Amino acid sequence: MVLPRDTGFSRSYGRNPYVGYDRVDRPPFLFDGGQDDRLLSKESVAAIDSGDVSAALPLPVLETELVVNYPINEPDVAVFFKPGTVSALDKTLIVDAKDIGATGVFDAYLDGETLTFSLKDGNFVDDQTGATWNILGEGLEGEMAGKSLTPIVHGNHFWFAWGAFYPETLIYRGVS
Repeated sequence: MVLPRDTGFSRSYGRNPYVGYDRVDRPPFLFDGGQDDRLLSKESVAAIDSGDVSAALPLPVLETELVVNYPINEPDVAVFFKPGTVSALDKTLIVDAKDIGATGVFDAYLDGETLTFSLKDGNFVDDQTGATWNILGEGLEGEMAGKSLTPIVHGNHFWFAWGAFYPETLIYRGVS
C-alpha cells in the first residue's frame, strides 16, 4: 500500500508539528502525573517488561556503550544500539533532525548457550563464536550466519511515560 500525499489535512508527511518536543530540558507537554526523578522526564530509554521485572536503559548510555549484556531476570538480554535513525520530534523537517539511533533487544540464549556480545570493528560480535550480527539480531558472518536471536518486545520511550506505568523499573546506569 502506498500512502497518498493528499490526506485531506493541512499537515504533510515528513513535517513535525511538535518541534523540539524531545528536548530533555523542557517539561512534557500535557503531562500532569507525578515525576519519577531517577532520570530526566524526557530522557529516552529502551524499555523492557519481562512480566516480573521491568528495566529502562537510557539511550545516552546505550549510545556510549553500543552493546549491553543485561541479566534482567530470565532470560539474559543483549541490547544493541546503532546510530543512524533521526528523531521525529526534533526539527520541523524530520530529515534535518538529530540522530537518536535505534535499539534491538534480544534473548541472549541461542542453540543451548547464553551468548555475550561486544563491539569489534563497528560490528556486533558474540564472544563465544566471533560471529557478527546486525541490529535486527540476524547472524551475518561466522558460525552463526543465517541464525536469528529471539527479539524481546521493547520500546524506545520517554522516561516520564514509561516510569508512570512501571514505577518499579530497574534503571541501567552503565558499566561501572
